[in-house]
Amino acid sequence: MSNPEAPDLTYDGMTVGDVFVDTSVMVTAESIAEFRRAIQAGVGPAAIGEGTCAPPTMAAMWTVPRVMFREWNVPAGGIHARQRWQCAKSIHAGSELRIRISLKEKFVRKERPWVVLESRLTDAGGEEVASGEMTIVWPQ
Repeated sequence: MSNPEAPDLTYDGMTVGDVFVDTSVMVTAESIAEFRRAIQAGVGPAAIGEGTCAPPTMAAMWTVPRVMFREWNVPAGGIHARQRWQCAKSIHAGSELRIRISLKEKFVRKERPWVVLESRLTDAGGEEVASGEMTIVWPQ
């Protein structure tokens, strides 16, 4: 969850190119199992080595602003309008992933502020694991 003690992240306070997240996470067999339980994908065996390969959608959970933006308070009331996601390679238990989320674009449509956040996840060797964009109608 965002940090309620941090300053509010406002539309006017964001500039294209701002980096909001630049951190690493360690993927564990336990986190894979918990994610599978949460999405009910754990009913049968994992596609590649039970418990060692994450479902492709797991990486997307590290791109949600209210979850990952820890230095700002992301105000409630935004609308997740669109998302594009691409997985480039499998994620296995024991992988360390670098997560980088930046502001790609901001604009006003129908008198509402919109932002496009770009996410990129890479492995320890710098190879892209997954990438995507999330378009949000920013809360006013």
